[in-house]
Amino acid sequence: MTTTDWTVEDARALRAEVNAQRTRHARLKRLARPAVHAGYRVARLITRGGSDQRVMHKAAARMNSNQTSAFDGYSPRQGDVVVSAYFKAGTNWVMHICHQIAHLGQAEFEHIQDVIPWPDAAQPRFWINLNDPLPYHSPTGLRVIKSHLPANLVPNRSAARYVAVTRDPKDCAASGYPFFNRLLFGPASPPPDPWLAFCSSEHAICGPWSQHAASWYARRDEPNVLFLHYEDIKREPADTVDTLAAFLGVTLDAPAREQVIARTDFAAMKADNHKFYPVNQSAWSSRGGAIIRAGRVGDSATLFSAAARRQCDTRIASQLAKLDSQFPYHARYGQQTDAEPLA
Repeated sequence: MTTTDWTVEDARALRAEVNAQRTRHARLKRLARPAVHAGYRVARLITRGGSDQRVMHKAAARMNSNQTSAFDGYSPRQGDVVVSAYFKAGTNWVMHICHQIAHLGQAEFEHIQDVIPWPDAAQPRFWINLNDPLPYHSPTGLRVIKSHLPANLVPNRSAARYVAVTRDPKDCAASGYPFFNRLLFGPASPPPDPWLAFCSSEHAICGPWSQHAASWYARRDEPNVLFLHYEDIKREPADTVDTLAAFLGVTLDAPAREQVIARTDFAAMKADNHKFYPVNQSAWSSRGGAIIRAGRVGDSATLFSAAARRQCDTRIASQLAKLDSQFPYHARYGQQTDAEPLA
C-alpha cells in the first residue's frame, strides 16, 4: 500500500468545515429562495426546459468528474470487497451489509465515510483514503470499497471480490429525485419527467445505467463477482446476508448472523440515516435530509408519467442492444407499473 495522502481525521475535519461554510451561506439563500424559485420558473418557460438541462448537466459533470481516474495507482488485494451499485440502487444498504459481515455483526462507526472509501466520489477526501490500511484490521481481514462505476473502470484482480448491484433505472431516478432536490438543486429542481429522461440518457449522473448494468452482467459468472438485483434483496434480505457471507468466505454463527440482519434492516438503516447522509453539496442542501428514504419497488409509478416511463424503457433497451448486452431488461423492468408497499 502507498502512503496515505490524508487521514480519517483530515476527512472528518474537511466535512465539518464544508458543512459549516455552506450552512452559513444557506441562511442568506433561504431568505431569497422564493425569488430564486420564481426566477427558475420563468427561465424554464423562456428556454423551454433548456435551463433544466443546464442544471442537470452541471450536476452530472460534478458527480462524474473522477470516474476515469478514481482507481489510478490502486492494485486490488486480498480482502478487498468492491461494492459497485448503480446510483440509488441500494449502495449504502449492500455496502453496510458487507461491512457488518466483515466485522461479524459488530461494526461501529460515527459515519460510514470514516470506514469505507469512495474513490469515484466527486470529492474523495470526504471519505477515508483508499490507501488507508485501517479497514483491513477487521476480524475477517476484509474491507469494503464503495463505487458507482461500471466494471471496465474498476481494476479487476482475482484476489479481490466484486459485488455489483442493479435496480430498475426508473426507481433509481425516483429515489434520486428528492435526494438531489434536497441536497443540491433546491429551487432549481427540474420537473420529474425531464429528470427521468436525463437519468436514462448517456449523460446521466454517475454515468449511463445501461453501461453499468451491461458491464457487470457480462462478468456475472466470474468466481469473484456477485451480481445482485435490488428487488431480490428487498424481497429476501436475510437470504441476501447469507449469500453475501458465503461469497465473501465468512462463516457467521447464529448470533453474528442475527446481528448483521438486525443492523442492516430498513428500520435500523433509517434510524441511522445521519451516519450515511453526505456533506452539504450546496447552500440549498437541507440539513438532516434523508438518504435512507423509502426503498419501494416500483416507486417510479408514483412520480413519473406512464409515457415518460415507457420512453425510459425504450431508450435503455436500445442502449443495451447497442452494447450487445444480454441483460434481460424487459423481463426484469419493462413491465413494472405499480408501486409495492414496503415490507
